[in-house]
Amino acid sequence: MRDALTYEKMVKDINENIEIHGLYNDKIAILITRPNLETGKQILENLEYYHFRTGKSINFYLPGYGAYWGDEFTDKQAVTTINGTKWYFSNEMFVKFIDDVENITKWKYSGESELLIIELKEGVLKYDDVLHFNLDSMIEDGKINSINTFIEDLSHLTREGKCICQISDNLGIKDLKSGIVGTLLEKYKKIFTNIKYYSVKNYKK
Repeated sequence: MRDALTYEKMVKDINENIEIHGLYNDKIAILITRPNLETGKQILENLEYYHFRTGKSINFYLPGYGAYWGDEFTDKQAVTTINGTKWYFSNEMFVKFIDDVENITKWKYSGESELLIIELKEGVLKYDDVLHFNLDSMIEDGKINSINTFIEDLSHLTREGKCICQISDNLGIKDLKSGIVGTLLEKYKKIFTNIKYYSVKNYKK
């Protein structure tokens, strides 16, 4: 898990990974949630585990969250601890991140918890083929038991080094119009044939 206080900070971090580790091709996940949302509470309760569990398979960035803030942000609230370091949340910086993404893409925030998985190709974030999950709807409608099991399944898929299109096939949609069911788990069949919960979107502006 990586802090994403601003969109610019996230891009800078991605560029540093390119320079230091040569990660020109990668999978970037933007986990959009707030501490007062039910899904947000589940995520924050397990954030340290996610940090260690997904760290080598996919980079999760959390808009509006971070550490070592000092007194810079007057609206900051302590929300969790990761590896002994206290993490905070700022509504102001969360909104700024959302505004920035909305300005450069066609994506619009729903107001709930969402997960966007974006492919980094040759050092460029590709918004024309984004995996978009509506986490609150999936939980509220009883389509998944918990965020924990869902992120665990995603972690397994991304650890296998699959590209976005291969992940979408395994998660159950090869063609959104025909709704062909994939092979991940039978219990997820109803999720991945219903774009209320999951879709592949072209958000390129």
